[in-house]
Amino acid sequence: MPAPVSPSFVLRAFSSSSSIRSASASASAEIEAVAAAPTVAETAAAETVLSRDDARSSASSYLSQYAGESAASIVYSKLVENDVTVVNGYSGGAVLPLLDQFHGEHPRHGIDATTGQQRKIRWITNSNESSAGHIGEGFAKSAPSWKDGRMQAGVIVATSGPGVTNLITPITDAMCDGVPLVVLCGQAATFAPEAAFQSCPAVDLTRPVTKWSYQITSAAEVPFVMDYAFYVARNGRPGPVFIDLPKDLQNQVITDDLIADFAAGLGDVSADAAAYGYGSAPPTASKTAHFDAPFIGLSTHTRSDGRGHYAIHLGEADEGLAFDVVDAPDGAAGTKALRPTLSARQGGDEAYELDTHPANTISETKIETDGSTTTRVGKLMPGAGNNADAGDTVLADMLDLIRQARKPVIVAGQGVNDAPAELLAFAEALQIPVTTTLHAMGVFDERHPLALNMLGMHGHATPNFMVQECDLLINIGSRFDDRITGALGSFLPEARRAAVEGRGGVIHVDIRKSEHAKQVEPNFFIHSTGVDFLRAINAELGIGGDNPAAKPATTTRSWLKYKAELEKEYPVPVPEYRPETIKVQGADGSEHEEIRTKMSAQYVVKKMNEVILAADRMDDCFFSTGVGIHQMVTAQHITWTKPRQMLSSGSLGTMGVCLGYTIGSKLANPQAICIGIDGDGSFNMTFTELKTVAEQGIPIKMIILDNESQMMVEYWQRLFHGERYLAVRNTNPDYVALADAFKIKSVYCDHAEDLEAKLREFLFEDPDQPVLFHCRIERTPCMPMVAPGKALDDMIHRDEAFDVDPSAAPS
Repeated sequence: MPAPVSPSFVLRAFSSSSSIRSASASASAEIEAVAAAPTVAETAAAETVLSRDDARSSASSYLSQYAGESAASIVYSKLVENDVTVVNGYSGGAVLPLLDQFHGEHPRHGIDATTGQQRKIRWITNSNESSAGHIGEGFAKSAPSWKDGRMQAGVIVATSGPGVTNLITPITDAMCDGVPLVVLCGQAATFAPEAAFQSCPAVDLTRPVTKWSYQITSAAEVPFVMDYAFYVARNGRPGPVFIDLPKDLQNQVITDDLIADFAAGLGDVSADAAAYGYGSAPPTASKTAHFDAPFIGLSTHTRSDGRGHYAIHLGEADEGLAFDVVDAPDGAAGTKALRPTLSARQGGDEAYELDTHPANTISETKIETDGSTTTRVGKLMPGAGNNADAGDTVLADMLDLIRQARKPVIVAGQGVNDAPAELLAFAEALQIPVTTTLHAMGVFDERHPLALNMLGMHGHATPNFMVQECDLLINIGSRFDDRITGALGSFLPEARRAAVEGRGGVIHVDIRKSEHAKQVEPNFFIHSTGVDFLRAINAELGIGGDNPAAKPATTTRSWLKYKAELEKEYPVPVPEYRPETIKVQGADGSEHEEIRTKMSAQYVVKKMNEVILAADRMDDCFFSTGVGIHQMVTAQHITWTKPRQMLSSGSLGTMGVCLGYTIGSKLANPQAICIGIDGDGSFNMTFTELKTVAEQGIPIKMIILDNESQMMVEYWQRLFHGERYLAVRNTNPDYVALADAFKIKSVYCDHAEDLEAKLREFLFEDPDQPVLFHCRIERTPCMPMVAPGKALDDMIHRDEAFDVDPSAAPS
C-alpha cells in the first residue's frame, strides 16, 4: 500500500518523465492552436487571466489563515503543524522574537484537552550551535518515520553571524549524508547598515551546502517558506534547508492589506524576469549574493485534460516546485493546505522535479556484441499486478536477468532503509546475499544467513570479494560512493563481462534521476524509491504479500557455499594481547600481583556486542560514533539488526559528531538504549555538550576508546610518510574527573579481565541516567583495509610491513 499522506502536502501519483514531456508538448500545441483561432481568442485570453487571478486568489486564501500572526508566530505554528516535538539551539539578539515563542509562559501555549499538559515544543539550549546541529542530525537520522512514511526533520534555531557560521559543518554533514534538517537563524534587521553587528551573508554561505537557502523578505512569505522548507528537506533525497530571518521581519504581522499586496504582486516565472523583480536581492544580502528569482511566483502547467493552468511556484526559477492550494484533508472546515502539482512547468527544466519526485521509470542501456549500445525506457508501477498486463519488455528483460543470475549480490544503501521487510522477502525468495553500506547497516538483519555485512574500504572481506566476482549487482539506494567501489576502473569486472554476454550486469535503483551513470554505468537504471522498486518487483515475481510461500531459488546454491568458505577464511581480525603479571597496590598500601591483559578497540567493541546479544537487547539499541578507527571497528563488530541503528558521519567524515548524534537519537527514541562509541580525538572536540546531557538529564551511554591518538591518520603516516608522526597524538584530560565535574556517573577500565563486568554496569545498571565509560586501549589499525588506489578486493588483511605507493595515500 502507498504511504499515507501528510496534512500539509497531499501527494498524487507521478507518472514518468516521458509522459511529462508529451503532456507539455501537447499543451504547447494546444495553446498555439487556440492563439491562432480568432473565433476563440478572446475566450482563451479571458480564461488565461482568470486562471492567473485564481492562483493569486488561492494564495490569498491560504495566507488569510495566518492573518494577525507575526512571522515568528507563524514559524512556530508551522513547527507544531509538522509535529516537531523538540528544537535544539542557542540564543542571540537577532533571533529573540522567534525564541520567545518557545517560552512556557508565552500566551500562545494553552492546555491540551486530551493530555491536560501544556501544548509546547521542548526547547534545549546547547553548549554551542555546532553541537545543536549534530543533535538535530542525530534526531533526524534515528527518529521513527513520520505519518507520511518519510523521515522526520531535525530543527535547529540560532542567531545571526557566528550562530550561522558555527552551523556550517553540521549543515554540510547533513547535505552529504542525506539528513533532513530545517535550520532557522536570525539576521540583522533589513534597515541595519552594511556590516552591522553579528550580520553575515548567511544565504551566500549556506547555499552551496543546502538543498535550499533563503532569506525572507516579508511576513507574508513565511507560511509558504516553512511549508516549502519541510517539503524540500524531506522529499527526494533528504537534506538540510536554511531560512534566514531578519529581526524586524520576525515581528512583522500579517494584515489584510499585506495579503492583498503580496498576492497582487505574484508574477509569472516564465515571463520577463525584470518585470516581476526576478534577480533582485533582499536588502540585507551581500553585494555578491546570487538570486535567480523571488521565492514565490506563478507557473504554467498542463492539466490531465491537456489544458494549461497556473500553480504557485515556490523556490528559485530553475530549481523550484509547483503547488496548488487545496482543502486540507484532515483539517477543520475551510483549512487550506498545499499540494504538489507534480507536472512539468511549461518551458521549464525537468531536472529538479525529477530529483524530487521519482518517475518510476526503467532506463536500459544494452551492450551489443559489437560493443555498441542501445537504450530503451520502460516503466515500473508499484503494487501487485500493475505491471502484469503492460507488455513492458524492458521490465520483463530485467526480471529475466534477475532470475537467471548465478552469482548475484544486493548492495543495500540508505535509500532502502524504509523497506526492510520487502528487502528480506526479495533476498530470501531468490537466495541473494545482501551487503550494506555504512548508512544502511541493519536494514538487513546481520543474524540472517544471507547477510554479508558492510562492504567497502574497511568493510568485511567477504562482500568485497563477492561484489568483485558477482555476475549481477543489484544496487538499491546507494550512489556508488568511492569508499565502496575502490578504484572505479577495476570495479565489478565480472559483472561487466556478464553484461556483454547478456547474462548479468548492474541494476541501479535511485530516487534521483541525476545519479544515473554518475559513477557506474548500469544496464538498468530504475528511477524510483527503494520501497517502491521492491514492492513492484516482489509483486511481479509473486513474492510476499498474499502470495503463498514459494520455494527459495536454487540457482545460487554454489554461490552461497562460496560465501561460507570466504567467511571462514577471512574473518575480521581482532588484535589481542598476552596477559601480563603486574604489581598492584591495595587500599591498605600493601602490594600484590594481578594478571592484566591490554585491550584493542576491536576487542572492546566485540565484547560489547557479545554482552548486548547475550542480554537479548540488540534490537533496543542505537549506536553513534565519531570518525576514525573506532567508527570502522564499530561498523565491523556490532551485529546490526534494524534500519538506522548506526549513526555516523559518512561522506564528510566529521569528527566530534558522536555525542551530539547520541543525544539526538535519545531525544527521538526515549525508550531505546542510545550508545555513543567515540575515540578520544573525536570526543575532545565536543565534550562540552556533556553540559546539555547533565542539565537535561538525558540518559545516554558514552564510551570513550582512549588510545591518546588519532589512530587512522597515524596509520597512514606510518604507511605513506616514513613514520613521521605529526598532529596525531593527544594529551587527554582525566575523563572520569570530567564526568564528575558534570555530576555524571563514570566507569573506568584498562584491562580485559574487568571488561565484561564493567560493560554490564555501563549498559544496564543505570537505565535512567547518563553514564560515561573511559576505556583505555592500545593503538591498533583497523583491518581489513582496501589498499589506496586499488581494486575493492585488493585488501590489507594484517598489520604488517609491505610496499605502498606514497602518492596513493587516502584522504
